[in-house]
Amino acid sequence: MRKDLIHTTARPSRWWNQAPWSSNRLMRPSDRIWSSLVIAAVAIGTLAIPVAAAVCTSVYASGRARIEQQQHVDSQWSGTVSPDPVPGTKDMGAARKVVAWTMNGTARTEPLVAHFSARPGDTIAVWTNATGDQVPPPPQTSSTAVDGIAAAIKLYCASVLAVHGILTAARTLISWRNGRTWDAEWSGAFPPHA
Repeated sequence: MRKDLIHTTARPSRWWNQAPWSSNRLMRPSDRIWSSLVIAAVAIGTLAIPVAAAVCTSVYASGRARIEQQQHVDSQWSGTVSPDPVPGTKDMGAARKVVAWTMNGTARTEPLVAHFSARPGDTIAVWTNATGDQVPPPPQTSSTAVDGIAAAIKLYCASVLAVHGILTAARTLISWRNGRTWDAEWSGAFPPHA
């Protein structure tokens, strides 16, 4: 029994002859189905590129708008790292530092998460929300470009993998059917002798 009756060819001149609309009488219906599936897979792969680009643009635009809105809602203040240790902890290079800053004319001194290398006297940015509570700094808008590209790559890879899985399953089923048909034809042409 032949293991693989579906042949792919590297010669473009034969691709046209194996198209589903080919008038070749030697093409089996399964060959026409297979070539139709390959054409559909190429079309899906091609159409997935602009769809992934649109998703990338959408993720980037929405992320940038969210970050810009957060930058307008939150306020940035200049704070100075204090030499005082954070109450209740032993300051051994910990990320929490006591920072003093002035917000709307009011002096404040509170523990704040700062970079490990921040030393007493260093000036760091302090972000607060509308109620005056500390908030983490908004991410850079450049990070939304990375998010958009990652979303586009994930979508495109998922579509390619899905199409590849469908083609693999179809090829296996078609090969199995062609093998059974081939065996039946050979059994009918050459019956076993008693």
